[in-house]
Amino acid sequence: MSQQVHPDFPRRLRALRIARNMTQRELARGSLSVSYISLLEAGRRSPKPEVLRDLADTLGCSVDELAGDADAVATRPATLTLSYGQLAIEAGDPTEAERQFASVLAAAPPDPMTRSEAQLGLARALAEQGRLAEAAQQYESLLRDNPDGRAFVASLGMVISWVRCLYELGELQRVVEVGMGTLERVDRLGAWESEDAIRLLATVAAAHAELGDLRQAERLLQEGMRHAERIGSPRARAAVLWNASQVACEQGSYREALELAEEALAFFRQDRDRRSAARLLTAYGCILLSHSPPRLGEARTVFERALRDLTEIGGGIDRGYVLTELSRTLLLEGDVAGAVQSARRSLTELGGQAHLERARAQTALAAALAAADEMAQSREMFAEAAQTLSGLNASRQASRAWAELGDMLADTGDPVGAVGAFRRATAAVRLGRALPEQGQPAGRAG
Repeated sequence: MSQQVHPDFPRRLRALRIARNMTQRELARGSLSVSYISLLEAGRRSPKPEVLRDLADTLGCSVDELAGDADAVATRPATLTLSYGQLAIEAGDPTEAERQFASVLAAAPPDPMTRSEAQLGLARALAEQGRLAEAAQQYESLLRDNPDGRAFVASLGMVISWVRCLYELGELQRVVEVGMGTLERVDRLGAWESEDAIRLLATVAAAHAELGDLRQAERLLQEGMRHAERIGSPRARAAVLWNASQVACEQGSYREALELAEEALAFFRQDRDRRSAARLLTAYGCILLSHSPPRLGEARTVFERALRDLTEIGGGIDRGYVLTELSRTLLLEGDVAGAVQSARRSLTELGGQAHLERARAQTALAAALAAADEMAQSREMFAEAAQTLSGLNASRQASRAWAELGDMLADTGDPVGAVGAFRRATAAVRLGRALPEQGQPAGRAG
């Protein structure tokens, strides 16, 4: 008869095995089959009491800890707790990951490497929960006073994670400030052989594009492509192509945008990076939606596929991006109720801190509400989104929101309000600059 074990048992078993540097075959020790160990770790079998005892003996732990009857976080080795935290993130349970990493930090480990790993894991767990401001603080703390040299180059991945949190928070000027400062150090050290340096450059370019400076974004991406080709890095090249496709889309070069996105997508699929592939698939769908005329059926199919993938492997913010653009697609197809529902789902998934994308989702909801003849709610939502975007200096998106509000007010017989909204749309992109096309969806940093 099988013993009752904690639902966390499969992860505990795998974490203990990895912490002991054992293979599944070594854990089986000939008395069990490798396939049975695999089924236990997948949660598809429960062990009998005698099997549980044998496994605990082999792993050097108590039956209670392995079964989950006793939570031994306080007495568990820090390296094992770190493994539990990492596995929790991989399993899509950032709340449990936060608990594990926080327990390591609470024990004040003397080893600086252990502290850094726990702090980095905690930052990732917070970001996965949509607690972006807290995650950004963790990353900044980790990177503070980071010296030049190898330690600096090794930290570039953390800088990328930090600026992406800032990007989602809508702190675009801060992204440029932190990113450009870091890239200046890269240049000073001659460290452009690092893939992460080129990926950071691509993220900074995306922030410039969001701020309306497409010329600077294009210049940075051209520089990034030169570095990527020089070091022969497909991943760095794909990151540059991803963001270059968004700039091409903003410039109205839809065929070029699609070609660039398709090349980047081919790499991420080949690399089996499902999350990046799904996020890029969302960007690809945005280009289809921006096409003249919009390729609605293809876009909807792409968004639905990305949403399925991100339901399995992504976080709420990832899904929020897809749902925002799916709402726009459904509205263009005439499914007003579906568009309202999708936009509301997006706001739920995004949480309270992804300010930039929340404002985009609000504009999608406002447009859908207008189509549903809910004019008062629509007007309020448009204005709130436009104010937020203006405050974030997201000039292209702010202009788009004000312009959509102006169209709605004109259609509902409020010419004075429409003129005021159109004036604010023009001001958002600085006088003399052409307004973006209405409804053109935004990109996202790769």
